[in-house]
Amino acid sequence: MPVKLRPVLDLFPINNGLDKEFDRFADLIKVSENILISSTLTSDGDSIGAQLGVKSLIQNMMGSKSLNIRIINESPVPNRYRFLNASESIEVFDPAADLKANEFDLVITCDGGIERTGQVADILGGVSHKVLIDHHAIGSQMEYSARILDLEASSTCELVYNMFEYFGVPVSRQLAEALYVGIVFDTGFFKHSLTTARTHHVAAQMLKTGIDFSKISDRAILERSWGGQLLLKKLLDNMQRSKSGKIVSSYWTKADLDEIAFIDGDQEGMINQLYYIEGAQAVALFVEAEDGKVKVSFRSKGEVNVAEFARSLNSHGGGHKRAAGCMLEGSIEKVRSDVLKKLEDSVN
Repeated sequence: MPVKLRPVLDLFPINNGLDKEFDRFADLIKVSENILISSTLTSDGDSIGAQLGVKSLIQNMMGSKSLNIRIINESPVPNRYRFLNASESIEVFDPAADLKANEFDLVITCDGGIERTGQVADILGGVSHKVLIDHHAIGSQMEYSARILDLEASSTCELVYNMFEYFGVPVSRQLAEALYVGIVFDTGFFKHSLTTARTHHVAAQMLKTGIDFSKISDRAILERSWGGQLLLKKLLDNMQRSKSGKIVSSYWTKADLDEIAFIDGDQEGMINQLYYIEGAQAVALFVEAEDGKVKVSFRSKGEVNVAEFARSLNSHGGGHKRAAGCMLEGSIEKVRSDVLKKLEDSVN
């Protein structure tokens, strides 16, 4: 006998004026024909699931209306997510394509503001109407026509599902896979602090469609290539702990990344190997990037608000209290030294 579930929004009504932002979103897509959807510089399960969800939502809301909807990101879809339906439609930004802002009526950024989209930001910033759909506390001064921001959502995919319910659009089994991946990714299998009763109700709605949640979780989150395991070994080899034992860190140099034949996406979640060390209160992973920059990811067990800490290092940094990140300029040695000293001061 089919399980009957009450709608999530019946149990957890929309608050904080989100309904008005949802309505603005609907008004904008009604008058738009060329829509660009984008996300953060580095694609992950939540950003990909959310983008696919928003595209499907618009198509269903507009019915037979002829629309040109493109998803364009700075980075390609990691291999682990390419099994998701319609993931092949996600394009990689090509500077040589001479894309112009006036080609679009509306831009929508998911799981991060325009400033975090990399080179695509040059296009997004010039479009008249902009929509933000996110669950992060971001330091953004950008003006948005609709700002769909829910800091209580476990993931942007949870927020996108709420939009489906609000507009009365059913979620297909194929789309449920994408939204479930985003929720599982951002909640760490339902154990991070933003996991709530609402999160579990949304996940139940996904399971109701008949998705194989075990297979999806293995393929999208847990499985790694052989090179990915070697990358994990390098992370553990480079691991260091502060004198107090409260700060644990590791790093990958560009030489490390060039040497190991891993698949893009293998590195996701590896920072948790530092997080689970007994006594660690805050952890940091430093990744040497191009052009003298270093990507820094943080996790905290609650003693340090790493979202605020990341923003103190770079105004475009941020995230959640217990999971955040930023991009910094400088050599990896100098960045590690400076950041770890400040992080130690924050813990003590």
